[in-house]
Amino acid sequence: MNIQIAVLCDSAIEYQNRLCILGTFDTIRTQTLPATKPQCSVALQILWTKIEEGTHTIKTRFMDDDGNPTLKAVNSSVKISVPPTSSFLTTNHILNIQQLKFVKTGNYLIVIDINGNMKAEIQLQVLQIEGKN
Repeated sequence: MNIQIAVLCDSAIEYQNRLCILGTFDTIRTQTLPATKPQCSVALQILWTKIEEGTHTIKTRFMDDDGNPTLKAVNSSVKISVPPTSSFLTTNHILNIQQLKFVKTGNYLIVIDINGNMKAEIQLQVLQIEGKN
């Protein structure tokens, strides 16, 4: 299993088995706290091989720089069955998030666990900026 893409973005959709990603980002700049991101998505593309056929669990965890959860973890599962004519299968996973709120500045981490093992991290920083005079 190989996570080919793991990003935080403005939006993502799957279209004809293609992962369409708009506006990846790793920094939120805000003048005031708490800061709210009205809409965003976590987008993953995972490549699986024949030896990985079966059901796998994917857990997405959100935490601040102290390791405290900032959102409830999201659990999902995927059943992998590689077609006989292929040597691998690629799956796309999109987690849409509404009204993502940050009460403090600092570093945040989105952790992707597969079958209980950490497989990817997405870094995010929230910075407070001075307002225009």
